[in-house]
Amino acid sequence: MCLQSSLTQENSSPYEMSDVAEQKATMDKQPPGSISPAKRQFREVKETKITINGVTFPLPGEGPEQQLLKPGEWSYCDYFWTDRKDPQGGACVPGFEVLLQKQLKGKQMQKEMAEFIHERIKIEEEYAKNLSKLSLSPLAVQEEGTLGEAWTQLKKSLHDEAEVHLKFSNKLHSEVEKPLLTFRADNFKKDLKKYDHHMADLRKQLASRYASVEKSRKALADRQKDLEVKTQQLEIKLSNKTEEDIKKARRKSTQAGDDLMRCVDLYNQTQSKWFEEMVTTNMELEKLEVDRIEWIQQHLRQYTTLRHETDMFNQSTAEPVDQLLQSVDPAKDRELWVKEHKTGEVRPVDMNI
Repeated sequence: MCLQSSLTQENSSPYEMSDVAEQKATMDKQPPGSISPAKRQFREVKETKITINGVTFPLPGEGPEQQLLKPGEWSYCDYFWTDRKDPQGGACVPGFEVLLQKQLKGKQMQKEMAEFIHERIKIEEEYAKNLSKLSLSPLAVQEEGTLGEAWTQLKKSLHDEAEVHLKFSNKLHSEVEKPLLTFRADNFKKDLKKYDHHMADLRKQLASRYASVEKSRKALADRQKDLEVKTQQLEIKLSNKTEEDIKKARRKSTQAGDDLMRCVDLYNQTQSKWFEEMVTTNMELEKLEVDRIEWIQQHLRQYTTLRHETDMFNQSTAEPVDQLLQSVDPAKDRELWVKEHKTGEVRPVDMNI
């Protein structure tokens, strides 16, 4: 079963310490045949707590209302105390393990973002290479005049644009891809494993303490039952048990009660330690997640800044082309061409006889 729960009483014991002391004193004074303390009616203690997977929680609606440790902040330390059920019926996942998986997923997302930027770099490099190659094309190289000048500038702008994209790819590598790859690259997973092992050990200790409590609780019940049976047998003369036998059974019952109280105390100490470590470590994981998001945000903003710069540089390479295209003048081109290629200005006339 995923959940092995046990209801515990508010005082985590079948009777209070004052009852134990009172019972022991009464045992010493009672003569054989008197009413057994084991049969005494103890006041009922309302069950207000439940133990699930070794961790004790208040029952709904019982006890004072618990306040969040960090109200309004949706902090890790307030929302991951219980274990998550496996919908497939497998082992439950501790809340702390859910937070660790979040950290590992974040690391993977960061790696995939770096891969995405790397692919963009490859595209930019290939684009720059093709632009540079195209700028050297001899196509339409013989165009003349103002249109020829504009055409030459357009080809040159391709070379300039290629340089812009090459610089953009280099900056993407150094200012975006590399920081994403190197952020927490060293010992991060090892540190998470340390957290994991530490908290897992505390949960194991807690489970062991809880098992001891349950074992002691059963032992006490057995001792009380044994005392009650022996006392009843003595009362109705069904046994030759002596007063000494009854006292021995009473001592064992009292000892079992003391053992239970000791086990409950050790359990509570261990749970308190686990609680403190959960809060401290959860806050550390929370800070790690904030740092990761802010780091990625910073470098993705750098990506957009570089992209805007590339657009501006590309625009600057196109501006001379725009200016020359606006200066293209068919009449001027005709004039230039005529001046260079004219063969004579004298026109033919009619022949006279």
